[in-house]
Amino acid sequence: MPVIGIPVQELQRRVGEELGRDRLLEVLGDLGCDVEGFAHLRRFRCTRCGFVIELVGKEEIPPTCDRCNAPLRDDPKATSELAPLEVVRMELLAVRPDMFDPAGLARAIRGVLGEETGLVEYPVGSPVMTLQVDNAVRRPDSRRPHIVCAVIENVHFDDDSIKLLMKLQENLHWALGRNRKHASIGVYDLDSLQGETDLVYTAEDPDDYAFTPLGAEPGSPPVGLRQILAEHPKGRAYAHLLESFDRYPILRTRSGLVLSMPPIINSEETRVHLDSHRLVIDVTGTGSRIVQRTLAILVTSLLEHHPEAQLRTVTIQNATPSDDAARIGDGNGSAASVLTTPDLSLQTMTVDPAATARILGLPLDGPRVAALLEKMRHRVTTDGARLKVEIAPYRNDILHERDLMEDAAIAFGYRNIPRTLVPTLTVGKEIESTVIGEKLREVMIGLGFLEVMTLSLTSPEQSDRLLGLPDHPATPILDNPISGEQTQLRTSLLPGLLTTLARNRHNALPQEIFELSEVTLRDPGAETGAAEHLQLALAAIAPKIGFAECRALLESIAAELGWPLRLEHADLPFLIAGRAAWMLAEDERVGIFGVLHPEVLERLGLQNPVIAAELTVPIAGHVQSLRSYPS
Repeated sequence: MPVIGIPVQELQRRVGEELGRDRLLEVLGDLGCDVEGFAHLRRFRCTRCGFVIELVGKEEIPPTCDRCNAPLRDDPKATSELAPLEVVRMELLAVRPDMFDPAGLARAIRGVLGEETGLVEYPVGSPVMTLQVDNAVRRPDSRRPHIVCAVIENVHFDDDSIKLLMKLQENLHWALGRNRKHASIGVYDLDSLQGETDLVYTAEDPDDYAFTPLGAEPGSPPVGLRQILAEHPKGRAYAHLLESFDRYPILRTRSGLVLSMPPIINSEETRVHLDSHRLVIDVTGTGSRIVQRTLAILVTSLLEHHPEAQLRTVTIQNATPSDDAARIGDGNGSAASVLTTPDLSLQTMTVDPAATARILGLPLDGPRVAALLEKMRHRVTTDGARLKVEIAPYRNDILHERDLMEDAAIAFGYRNIPRTLVPTLTVGKEIESTVIGEKLREVMIGLGFLEVMTLSLTSPEQSDRLLGLPDHPATPILDNPISGEQTQLRTSLLPGLLTTLARNRHNALPQEIFELSEVTLRDPGAETGAAEHLQLALAAIAPKIGFAECRALLESIAAELGWPLRLEHADLPFLIAGRAAWMLAEDERVGIFGVLHPEVLERLGLQNPVIAAELTVPIAGHVQSLRSYPS
């Protein structure tokens, strides 16, 4: 997972308590963070666009600026060195994107330390902008129909805070947006819109539309949308997200000033800089919930960074209908909708304190569980025997009551849970099937066979029908197969072995292979309606090989299993009549072996004789009949 560096001094300041290094690592560990340690970053600013580059250890300055693509290494004046920065390096905790920056992480730490517990609520002002969503991005075949927006006023940036904003934006792209596939964020300078308060989210013809992408040199002419994807660093990196689109998404003002081409690049005209004090933020994506949560995490972190800032809403008209929207009939039988975003409403769930104590194995009562949840920044009230929990909008990971129980465990501290011995002590040992399986593997390898592993999912054409058999009556069929070649679970190992021989026709002979694995058959008495059976199958191909060699192999295997080799005539379509036999044990047919029929050889494209065998493996000394080939 990606590694982030949280500035130590900034984190300590926001926590409000001078934590020693060991104590800080301890608290981060309690929150589930995988910490690598402390490091000092060397920092350089691109003199063209102001982008701050951070380097660890002996890393070299990159050849070009990540934002404006300006050459950096060849020109000593292309960068200016800034003061180094001490950071604590840790892997991103994908389930807690609200802790990807110092402000959000400090909010969580203050709660765990008990300095500030309970829910943090953020005031939301009245709408100051409107956004019209065009039908071009609302079509059923559009993959980015959802958009939410916010406005934040009275922010004040310095080099560190603007860099933290950009880092948080990219980290959210990774954790929630899945590298911008499901959600992408745009942040813009509101004052650059020259007083316009009406935005339009639409789609434009990539051959006829152009704008100036972020990082372009001053005075550069507009660049076509296809050219941006082909030449701009961000365009090349994310061009695959738009490759099947006939028209590309564009966010612009009503007069035509482009803010961005989601999810690729913002425009240079609306770039955020150190003098930006009012921001417009948008999140576009594939689903309503993911864009709403991404925006909630970003704006609440910004409000933590800038306590004096004010959050204002945006009215989104004709947005894609969703569960969050108030539906309005448009007179044409379709449904339009109006959203006011960001939506910072609280999620409400309940949790059982008694079940929490039982599952965690801790002596917790209702008030103690409530106090633990408040340390995780929830609001908790009593609701009968259960607790009513109100969850902040930036918590994307709370989906079930068990998630709240996990929060209680985190607040208690896993290292504080008393260590006790289990009430029943037993001696572990290998199960019988593992013991006999390892023994059979040694036997087969000693006989010169090579073990293979074939697929458990197959199809009738690659299974029973390959052997000329009717479909097995107990075959487990998949309801929603991913492809026509994987529609059922295998009931026999032999088809997979024979297919393996067919795919290795170009290799030298002889070829001797085996597989020891499970087959699956429907069983009404089983808990899941199907049961697995451990079986051994072998196949060998050579210019001169026949029934005698096959019988000798089976005699060796039977001797290891303690079975007296008793045979019975077999008549199956995939084996040559007179050169096929059932293996018997305790009057059960436990195996089948023989010489493969020429029709099967022709079906597989094999030109040399093949012997094959399949038998069940006894479990706990009990023989089981071979049900892969019902007689």
